[in-house]
Amino acid sequence: MLGLLGKLLAMPYTLPKAGIGYCFDKIIELAETEYYDDATVKEELLLLQLQLEEGEVDEMEYRRREAPILVRLREIKEHRKQRLDDLAAARKAEGGATDGVQIDLPDELR
Repeated sequence: MLGLLGKLLAMPYTLPKAGIGYCFDKIIELAETEYYDDATVKEELLLLQLQLEEGEVDEMEYRRREAPILVRLREIKEHRKQRLDDLAAARKAEGGATDGVQIDLPDELR
C-alpha cells in the first residue's frame, strides 16, 4: 500500500520525465528510420543518372558523385543485414524459431 502511495505522490515528477524520454525515443526511432531508408538514396542516384542522360553532368562528374551514393547504399544494406542477424539471434536466445516464415491462416483456409 505504501508503494502505491509513494508512486502516486511521485507522479508529478516521474511523469514528465517519462514523457520526455518517450518523445526522445520516438525522435531517435524516426531519425534512424529516415537515415536508413534507401528510397531517398535511390532517388538521388536516379536523379544523377537523369542528369547524365540530359547532359547536365559529364561522365567524370557522374562517376565522382555516384561513388558516395553507392557507398551509402552498401552501408544501408549492411545495416539491414546486421539488424536481421541481431533479431534472429535474439529469437534464437529466446528459444523461438529463426528459420523460415510463419504464416497464420484463417480457420476456413486450414
